[in-house]
Amino acid sequence: MVKRQLLYKEWKQSELTFILVMLVAVFATPFAFLMEYSSFQTCLKDAECIVDSPRFSYFFNTDVFLSLSWLMGVFFAVIQLGFERNKGHMDFTLSLPFNRSTIYHTKFFLGAGIIAIVHAVSYVLTYLLILGLNPLETSGFHSGYVISFVTSLMFYSLFFAAGTLTGSSISQAIVGFSTAILPFLVIGLPIVHLDFILKTSGDWLDKSFVHLISPMSPIIYITTEPFQSDYPHWFSGEKIIIPIVMMVLFYVIGLISFIKHPIERNGRFFLYQKIDRPIQIMVIVFGVLGFGWVGFSSDNSIFGYIAGMLIGGAVGALTSYFLIYRKR
Repeated sequence: MVKRQLLYKEWKQSELTFILVMLVAVFATPFAFLMEYSSFQTCLKDAECIVDSPRFSYFFNTDVFLSLSWLMGVFFAVIQLGFERNKGHMDFTLSLPFNRSTIYHTKFFLGAGIIAIVHAVSYVLTYLLILGLNPLETSGFHSGYVISFVTSLMFYSLFFAAGTLTGSSISQAIVGFSTAILPFLVIGLPIVHLDFILKTSGDWLDKSFVHLISPMSPIIYITTEPFQSDYPHWFSGEKIIIPIVMMVLFYVIGLISFIKHPIERNGRFFLYQKIDRPIQIMVIVFGVLGFGWVGFSSDNSIFGYIAGMLIGGAVGALTSYFLIYRKR
């Protein structure tokens, strides 16, 4: 499944980038923890500084690295596929005596392995600091690392799948972030318009977003807020089941796409030429629905609604044309 020679080639291809990102990511949380502890000790020695407790506490739910670690997954996926196509190296990789499945698995498990190592080493270093400094409270330490790890893998899998469908790094990023909000577009926008047409109280609309659309939207997992105990029931129990399911789904989609897609079309938005037109139609529809809702919200009139839809259709058509059909 994973070939050592190919793994070495993939590592050496972006070795410096991998090492720099790993060093920054590994020491980010331990360093933030130490800095916070140092500031707390300095405050204790200052008579004018007011503290809530004589003992140090650190809340990992708000730690910067744990909250933004998903960016590491996005970055690795774009580096491994999008940038490689931009540089023209993908044709060389595919010419090596390995089948597409082996190449896909080697690339994927290299990035996923680095993400796992970063979180594991950072966790151990931080845990040793906690044992040494013995803070009063370390809220969210274990769960914060687990959640950030799963979220990073989910976004890595998502953008990796996007990279198997697209011909450049820009296209990969656009498709990845568009997919992250896709449930809001596919389900949310029609629901909003249905609520407008039926003129309901809006309670069912709020419940639909909270209990149906949000759980299926990867974008909602980029913060630790959805995993807090006061969030809806679909987050309160098995908090990481949905991201894991989405991670596996994106992994399978990426694998099938990478194995089945035709000859490379570097620079094109999509590698599959047949999906250019359906995606363009979807973009136009999203533009019509989105701008129509904005137009109605601006002045609560049918004129604003229709004008917004017309503008959205034009914006969607132009945007999709220049993105999809213009080679970069």
